[in-house]
Parts: sequence; structure tokens; C-alpha cells
Amino acid sequence: MNFEKFAPFFDESWHSKIKPFIESKECDEIYKVLKEQSGRGKLIAPSSFNTFRVFKEVPLNDINVIVLGYCPYHSFYQGSPVADGIGFSCSITGKLQPSLETMYRGLEIDLYDGLNLDYYKSPDLTYMLKQGIFLLNSSLTVLKDKAGSHQELWRPFTEYLFKEVFAYSGIPTIFIGKDASFYERYVTPLTHGPIFKCEHPAAAAARERRDWETNKVFSNVTNLVKQNNGINLEWLMSQEQIDLQNIPF
Repeated sequence: MNFEKFAPFFDESWHSKIKPFIESKECDEIYKVLKEQSGRGKLIAPSSFNTFRVFKEVPLNDINVIVLGYCPYHSFYQGSPVADGIGFSCSITGKLQPSLETMYRGLEIDLYDGLNLDYYKSPDLTYMLKQGIFLLNSSLTVLKDKAGSHQELWRPFTEYLFKEVFAYSGIPTIFIGKDASFYERYVTPLTHGPIFKCEHPAAAAARERRDWETNKVFSNVTNLVKQNNGINLEWLMSQEQIDLQNIPF
């Protein structure tokens, strides 16, 4: 693939790191499959212009924590994909998905013992990206109504990220769910940051209808980032706090 065509989809800080993969045979194969499926009328989420959105929104050097989840939302609403290119986010429809609803409740329990009553359950998680919370899906696309359908397709890309881009960065990583935890094999204490793991919120939301078991990973990561970088990550915000983030200074 010609990187110049893809460059606008990435913040400039990613260019030198991402270019070798975009120009590789592995990337050619990914886009060959996506083009073939689209040509046969298959619906793919998210929209093509949102596929690399998280890389556009978060400069590489601004990442404070990597949160790796499963595939994008595979459902569509009124003809549009629910997935918006940010892990767990559903800003296009403006309607909370069950996984995100469960995620918010789990964060409240983890960080505030369930006593934060003022936060806003925003369907748009851009406010997390602005704090360097890198919400990445382990596959960047998915076929409509077929969860995990592109996991194998995107595996070379996600492997490349952990082996070539995030190595020696020292960035802590949260693996959410067993499919995300597959990539733990590419993270070692000597070449990456600390590792944290917990179940996927969908396991609690859809199948068992219980609170999400986070194993306190978000409290631990928040404390770690505060200690190392002096940055206080705010996973839960009020509507007013979120709105203030959008005010230019």
C-alpha cells in the first residue's frame, strides 16, 4: 500500500512507526480482503474513514496507558455502524451499548467503591483519548453481526504494534478479555511497560448480568501513571468536565 494515501489518517507522530507496516505485504492482504468483502456487498464496521481514528486522535508520545479490547461493535443502527473507531465508544448513535454501560459501572466500583454519583455516561469516549488513554480494538474492523470475524485478519497489524511500536515505551497495558490477552505474549517486563488484565465487560453484561470484575486494574493503573508521570487520569467525568475539554485555549 502507498503510505502517502494513509498518512492523513494518522497523527504525524505515528508516521515513521506505522509506515513500514502500511507498505508491507501483510497490509496489502488486509486491504485485499476488506475490498473483496465490500465488493460483495458485505457491511463492515466502522466506516473506512474511522478505521484508524484512534491513531489520529492520540499522538504516539501522548499515550499514558494502552487499553486493548476485542473487535469493534458489530451492530448497525439505522444503516450506520455503531462502532466509531474508538474502543468501546459509540458516539455515532449516541446510545450506550450494554458493554459500555457495564464498563462505566465497573469503573465506578473500581475507582470510587460505587459512590461517584456525578459522572456522565457519555457514549463518546473521546474525553479519555484526550488524557492519553489509548482505546484500541485488537481488530480494527468487523463484519456486520459477526463478532470477531476480522480477528485473524488484523492480527499481523496488532502484533506489529506491540513488537515494533510499543516496545521500549514503558507504557502500561490493560488487556480486556481473553482475545485481547492473546497479545500479552508480545509484551515482556524488559521491553514494555507493566501488564494488567481483566475480563471483558461483555461477559458480565450479556451473559451473566452482573457487575464487571475489573480486578482493580484501573485503580492500579491510575496510581501508577500518577506516580510516574504526575498525571491524574479521570476515567469518569461529569458532562461539564467533558464539555470543558472541548473549549479551545
